[in-house]
Amino acid sequence: MRAGEGRSGDYHMKHFTPQDLSTLRALRERFLAGTAGAADYWQSPEHLTLYDSTYAERIGWKWDAVLDELRLRGWRSRCTRLLDWGCGTGIAHRRVLATWPQFTALALHDRSPQARMFAAEKVRREFPNVDVTWEAPSVTPDTLLLVSHVINELPEAGLNRLLELARAAGEVIWVEAGTHVDSRRLIEVRERLREVYTPVAPCTHTARCGMLTAKNAPHWCHHFARPPSPVFQDARWAEFAKEIGIDLRSVPYSFLVLARVPAMEAGFSRVIGEPREAKGYAKVLSCQTEGVAEFILQKRDAPDFFKAIRKGSLGPVYRWEMEGGKIVGGEPGTVEGS
Repeated sequence: MRAGEGRSGDYHMKHFTPQDLSTLRALRERFLAGTAGAADYWQSPEHLTLYDSTYAERIGWKWDAVLDELRLRGWRSRCTRLLDWGCGTGIAHRRVLATWPQFTALALHDRSPQARMFAAEKVRREFPNVDVTWEAPSVTPDTLLLVSHVINELPEAGLNRLLELARAAGEVIWVEAGTHVDSRRLIEVRERLREVYTPVAPCTHTARCGMLTAKNAPHWCHHFARPPSPVFQDARWAEFAKEIGIDLRSVPYSFLVLARVPAMEAGFSRVIGEPREAKGYAKVLSCQTEGVAEFILQKRDAPDFFKAIRKGSLGPVYRWEMEGGKIVGGEPGTVEGS
């Protein structure tokens, strides 16, 4: 199943009113300015519904991509409890509950009472067997902590408190926007938590992040989700993209998955972003234990493999076959011992 297909999502949205568009533009300005967490700006349940069917659904495509990658790697959550920290309208936990059915309890945390109520009502309708609460956030070793699109709103003290909570959980899945700034801050989170966790994804190793070297300062660890195909056939999504100024084809994100499991078998690499294709070859930004480096893959060396890498059809993790510093082949990788 390709990212997003067969999962929840209302791809046939109603017509937007001028007020809808005004609300959506105002929300986007807050997101881009990083001020969305300054106050509870939800004015009505209708605003939450509007957000949930547009911006939140777009975030859902990123969660789809993360969960699909974990499936390809052979990893799944072993926890039975969820805490969605900064839950908003609940897109993250709904995607996780649809993927892994073993969860029996969900705790919601958000500074907005209206958002918590919206998320609770929606998840109770879709997953009636899950117990939903929203007390002060707490975790156990059986808790999967979900964090989504909060890092640009968190002051240092707030981030420190969240990391203390994360250290006591059993697993963490953290998804953020694919900007340089947000990715770099998420790398900081990885470095501060890898003393107690194994990085499961996107990393293939437990060493210091290779992006932290001076030569890699211009780069950042980001990836691209693919929207479900019905989105491109829906006039309302086209209207949303045009009026708000969003390219539906480009859905960049950064993410981090942490668990208390053995490290992945040595020797695998993870493609960062997408290969940059030129005439007869592609440049692949690759992360591995030795660091982050850009490799050349020539089409003439491995035409079938070149095509698969360009399309991303084999997944993002590989054991490269190298000759003379160039990629000449490889095999996809999975997580061992997870």
